[in-house]
Amino acid sequence: MFMKEIKGIKGRMPGRSDKPAAPATTSQPIVMYTTRFCPYCIRARGLLQSKGWDYQDIPVDADQGLRSEMTQKSGQHTVPQIWIGDQHIGGCDELFRLEVGNQLKAMVMGEYQ
Repeated sequence: MFMKEIKGIKGRMPGRSDKPAAPATTSQPIVMYTTRFCPYCIRARGLLQSKGWDYQDIPVDADQGLRSEMTQKSGQHTVPQIWIGDQHIGGCDELFRLEVGNQLKAMVMGEYQ
């Protein structure tokens, strides 16, 4: 009986709706160069998804041209590399610093000075 209960909830998280949230519009585009299995990329994606914000995810796993483009634009070779609007904010740690400092939403909504 216990196994049936677990089977019935497999893939669901408590407190979450089965309906995907509609992406929230932002005034500044969010662009991230990432790889699929990088834990920092996964954390950054998770934060942006928890906000319901649209973002462009550019995978550089198997595309040396895109990785070179990322390195040229950012001056960095690590992932993720994140831009909000035309401002390069850095990686996952910088994204979370903006969130903890209550600056991320203002930056994404174009209200950051």
